[in-house]
Amino acid sequence: MQKVKLQFISATKEFFDIAPQPVPSYKNIPNWYKDIPSYINNIKTVDNFGDPNSTVKKCIPFLDSLNSGYHITTPCDIWVYNDQGKIRYQWAWDRIEIISSHKQEQLIGYPVPEGFYNTAFKFINLWTIKTPKEWSCLFVHPLHHEDLPFKCLSAVVDTDKFPAPVNFPFFLKKNFSGLIPKGTPMIQVIPFKRQKFVSSCSWDKDGILLKIWKKAHTSFFDRYLNNFHTKKHYTEEDTNKPKCPFAFMHKGE
Repeated sequence: MQKVKLQFISATKEFFDIAPQPVPSYKNIPNWYKDIPSYINNIKTVDNFGDPNSTVKKCIPFLDSLNSGYHITTPCDIWVYNDQGKIRYQWAWDRIEIISSHKQEQLIGYPVPEGFYNTAFKFINLWTIKTPKEWSCLFVHPLHHEDLPFKCLSAVVDTDKFPAPVNFPFFLKKNFSGLIPKGTPMIQVIPFKRQKFVSSCSWDKDGILLKIWKKAHTSFFDRYLNNFHTKKHYTEEDTNKPKCPFAFMHKGE
C-alpha cells in the first residue's frame, strides 16, 4: 500500500522543541471507551434473534472513526476562568497566543450545540499542514471525545496549496471552569484525496449484496471485522532509524 505523507510544519523552532507534536488519533482513545466492556454485563452471548450482545466497543466502524487521521493537541496547560458566563483564559506558556476571540458576526445563525455558550473563541494553531498534490484535510472535533469542555467547528482545507496554519473556532461548554491539560486533543485531521465523484441510485435486482450479507451472517461474532474490514494506517515517521544498513547487527551491544 502506497504511503501518503503529511507534513506538520512548526511556525518556530521554539514551538517545535517544546509543544507536543501531532499524533495519530489512535494514541488518544478516550477513557470512557477504554472503560466500557466489549459485551453487555461482560458476558459474551447471543440473544433470541441471533444477535450478539456486543457493545459499541466491538463496532469496528466506530473504532475506525476514533482511529482516523491525526490529533493536534493543546501545546500547554490552559486555565479557564468562568464568572457566570464571563469567560477568560490563561495559559502556562506566555510566549505564544493559544486562544483568541472569534468574530461573532461570522457565526450569526449558526446552530450552537446544546449545553455550550454561544460566544465563539478559537484555538491558535502553529502547525502548518502540507499534503501531496490533490490531497486536502477534513478538520473535525475529535470524534467521540464528547467529554471535552469545548466543541470545535468542522472545515475542509486544501492543504496541498494553503501555506499557513489553520485555526480552530470552538464553543465552550456551559459552566465549565478549570484546567484543560497540555496534550488535550483539539482537532482531528483526516486527509483525503480530491477526486470527481458521481452518485447513482439503483436496487439490488440480482440479490448479490444480499448474498454477501447472508454469508457474513453465518457467524455470530465479528461479522464486519472478518468479512468487510480493511485496516487503515495512520502512523508517524520513524526518525530514529539507523543510517547504517548493518546497524541492526549491533543492536543491544
